Amino acid sequence: MRRVAITTMAMTTALACGQTRSGDDPFASGGSAGLDSVGGTSAGDGATSADDGGDGGDAADDSDGGGGGPKLDVGGAGDGGTPGCVGEDCMGCTSVDLLFVIDNSGSMGDYQAALALAFVDFADTLDAVLETGTNVHVGVTSTEMGYSSMGNTMSTNGACTFLGDGNQPNDAFYVTPADADSGRNGAQGRLYVPPGQDTFASYDVGTGGAALQGLKDWFAAAATIGEGGSNIEMATAPVAWIADPSTAATNAGFLRDEGSVLVVFFMQDEPDQTPMTIDGQSAGQFTLSRIADAKAGCGGLDCVIAGGFLATNACAADGDLPLDTFTAGVGQPAVVSDLPPENLAEDNPQSAADQMNALLSQTLADVIVETCDAIAPVG
Repeated sequence: MRRVAITTMAMTTALACGQTRSGDDPFASGGSAGLDSVGGTSAGDGATSADDGGDGGDAADDSDGGGGGPKLDVGGAGDGGTPGCVGEDCMGCTSVDLLFVIDNSGSMGDYQAALALAFVDFADTLDAVLETGTNVHVGVTSTEMGYSSMGNTMSTNGACTFLGDGNQPNDAFYVTPADADSGRNGAQGRLYVPPGQDTFASYDVGTGGAALQGLKDWFAAAATIGEGGSNIEMATAPVAWIADPSTAATNAGFLRDEGSVLVVFFMQDEPDQTPMTIDGQSAGQFTLSRIADAKAGCGGLDCVIAGGFLATNACAADGDLPLDTFTAGVGQPAVVSDLPPENLAEDNPQSAADQMNALLSQTLADVIVETCDAIAPVG
C-alpha cells in the first residue's frame, strides 16, 4: 500500500494566551445512553507534523509493497494471528479507542463544525488502512472540570496565570467527579452523550455502508458539543478520569486495555488551564500515570498516542504546561498541528476541515497503524 510521508519537527503545544470573555449559558446535562455501537489523540522536540506534500490519505491497495511501511496483512484482528506463532508476524491490535478532548467554551463552535467535517475523510482512511475486523471506539469529552462563566489569562514573562469567576485561580475550578459530580454532560472526564445518541460509537473496520455512515453521523453530533462549557478550559485533567470508577456510569466499556491502541486527541484554542500540580505531583505526570495504569495489560504508555489541533504560544516559559508533559510522555511522538485560522473555520469550514485532514488522514492514521502493528492482539 502507499504510505504517506511523515515529517518530524520541533513543536511546542503551549497554547495561545486568551482574553477575558464571558461564556454562554452552561450546556445542558445529558443522560447516559446505551453503550453499544451506532450503526452496528509539550509535543516537545519529537512532535510529528503533517507533511504538506502528502497525497491526501489515499486508500490502501492490496499489496504491502515490501517497503518500510507496516505490514497490514498479518496478525490482525480479522484472524487473530496465526495460531501458535511467535514474533512480530503475530502482532496486530484488535481494537483502537479514539478519545477526542474538545474545547466547549464560547469560541469553539466553528472549529467543532470543521472537525466534524474532517472526520468524514478520517473515518474513511481508518477503514481503508486498519486490518479488517479491528474494532474502533470513538468518544468525546470536554475541557470542563468545574464551571466558570469567565476566563482571564494574564501572561508575565512567559508564565500565565488563569483566573475565573470571582478572580479565583484555575485550581478552584478543578472539581473531580470523585469529589462532586457536577451532572453536566461531558464534563469531569465523562463522555459526552449527544442528544438521542449513544455514549460512544463502535465500528468494525471493513463493515462499510450504513455502519460507517453511522459512525460519521455520530461524530458529527458529538463533535459539535457546543459553546456553553467552562471558560477555565482544562485539556489534560479530564483524561485522568476517563477510566476512573467515578465516571463508570457513562464511560464503562469505552476504554480497552489488552490489544488496544488508545489515541487521545485534543482541540483547544486556549492554553491548557489544568492546575500545574495535582495531588502533590505534576498534573501531566499524574495523568500519564493513571492512563499507564489503565493500559497496563497492553504495555502501558507504549500503547498510547497523543495529538491535537492547538494554538501555539509560550504560555509557560519552560514549555511544561500539563498538556506538554502529557503529550511528551506517551509512547509515540505527539502528532500535533496549529488550529486552522479562525476566520477560515468561520467562513469556509470545509476548507478548514481539509487543513485538519493534513494531520488526521495523512499523518495520524499512519501512526495509529504503526502502533497497532507493534501491539500483541488479545489472547
